[in-house]
Amino acid sequence: MINKYLQETEKALVKNCDLYFYDDSQVNQAARYSLLNAGKRVRAMLIYLTADMCGMDWTRYKDLACAVEMVHCYSLIHDDLPCMDNDDMRRGKPSCHKAFPENIALLAGDALIGCGIETVVNSNDFNETEKVQAIKDICAAIGPKGMIYGQELDLKFETEKANKEQLAKIHRNKTGQLISLCGKLGSIGCNLTKEQTEAINVFFANTGLVFQIVDDILDVEGNQEELGKPIGSDAENGKSTFISLYGLEDSKIQVKELTQQSNDLLYSYFGDKSSQIIEYTKKLSERKK
Repeated sequence: MINKYLQETEKALVKNCDLYFYDDSQVNQAARYSLLNAGKRVRAMLIYLTADMCGMDWTRYKDLACAVEMVHCYSLIHDDLPCMDNDDMRRGKPSCHKAFPENIALLAGDALIGCGIETVVNSNDFNETEKVQAIKDICAAIGPKGMIYGQELDLKFETEKANKEQLAKIHRNKTGQLISLCGKLGSIGCNLTKEQTEAINVFFANTGLVFQIVDDILDVEGNQEELGKPIGSDAENGKSTFISLYGLEDSKIQVKELTQQSNDLLYSYFGDKSSQIIEYTKKLSERKK
């Protein structure tokens, strides 16, 4: 089923790029270069799997999945810029600002935010109330109390050491907010109990933190060819990570414990309907790239 999700997401992303970009635009070329560059589509998969768990037709959620992939791509383009993390490689290819002029890369990232919102606004699969809710959730996740705040903290602690509490705050915002957003969008239009909604929120909050811990682990013991980017840069730059604060082995233990706690909680409220998303997030926690 995952392959079907991937295929349909790629088609939908191309369709929406065709709708919202001019063909002769260099910003269009730069945005497509990054957006359609063999991403894992983790966030799209999480939206579909959540909808499926909640008893909904996952195909209804393609526009929401595209919107999240677009805003995620914007964050990656901007993250790689010289004024931010200054990374030259992304997914095994030159970063957007290396393949295109830096100012064009900046505009491509900006454009993808707008495209994501337009994709939701013009969707035929949700009513107006549901679309407003989706846009509110997206804006909150990527805004100054969400991903932007996490990025701000990340920059702040490039010049000073973060403690454990501060590190968790960075990544619950920088990485975790978009992951948590997937649970919210994947359950829009679903008739859930308060307890089921809370279980989804906790599950995705923990999943986002696990995702970042695994990223930190891979920066230490990952394979550069598989990752498509250099490894060891965190230590080289003296960056505060889960590895630097907890150590490699304790970080791996945290991954297992958080994953198990999240899976147990979700299963207690959704039963066997949660098996697909539990299996998928378990694979994410064991990934090598």
